[in-house]
Amino acid sequence: MRLSIDTIGGPTLHLEDVLFKLAVYGVIATLVLLIVIPLFVVVSVAFTPTSELFANPTLWLPTNPTLEWWSIGFGELQEGLFHSFVISTGTALIALVVTIPGAYVFGRKEFVGKQFVFYAIILSLLFPSIVLVVPITARWLQWGLYDSYIGLWIAFQIFITPFAIWILRDYFSNLPENLEEAAQVYGCTEFGAFVRVILPIAKPALIAVGFLAFLNGWNEFLFANLLTTSSGVQPAIVQLYATLHSGQGESIPWAMLMAQALIIGTPPAILYFVAQKGLRGAFGP
Repeated sequence: MRLSIDTIGGPTLHLEDVLFKLAVYGVIATLVLLIVIPLFVVVSVAFTPTSELFANPTLWLPTNPTLEWWSIGFGELQEGLFHSFVISTGTALIALVVTIPGAYVFGRKEFVGKQFVFYAIILSLLFPSIVLVVPITARWLQWGLYDSYIGLWIAFQIFITPFAIWILRDYFSNLPENLEEAAQVYGCTEFGAFVRVILPIAKPALIAVGFLAFLNGWNEFLFANLLTTSSGVQPAIVQLYATLHSGQGESIPWAMLMAQALIIGTPPAILYFVAQKGLRGAFGP
């Protein structure tokens, strides 16, 4: 038996449906608050002067906002931000160069062992990156790749390439089967059909892979910390960690830490809004 609620001039609402909608809205509101409240605290603290950081009672908004921490934080991160940009851009470009041909072959061609090789590559996603710490660090020191852009570009491909091939392979395989044949009828070679027809159609997926590779290169901490030094190509995310461990308790520069976190998070956020259309085309309906 379902209890129902009559509405004036509208459809009859069942009590179970009303409770379900309330529960859904409650979960959504809780998730939104879990995201918005920490972000609000981070932004507020980033503008708070030292004299108000540990005020009693706690101040949710600074009474005398300051840009001091932004200026100091950006000054300390300048070199790290440059390294992060070079590392992330190189990581994204190499990921595209490596994975586009591989994903195309897996998605559009047939060869012996295709499924086995593909799933062997995807299986590597199941291995935790921590198991590679010792062998990669040892080999990078031995091969002269330690504390270098090239070393980080190669190290990050270990984690990005399988995921990128997975995304692009599914996108390529879902394209109409006769695209290349139709292009060849009009005079294109097989390679010309790939460059002039397949790649433009796959632009949303390429944007998505490039964005995710850039984001991985920008945010990766474990190997960026292990394979760099403070006098070398250390990225900003590692310098943020250094700021966190520059003191204890109240001696930690919390306001500068929050400002630096926002500074580091701004470029990926801007890139997301720029690439949003392509991301919707790759992952959206």
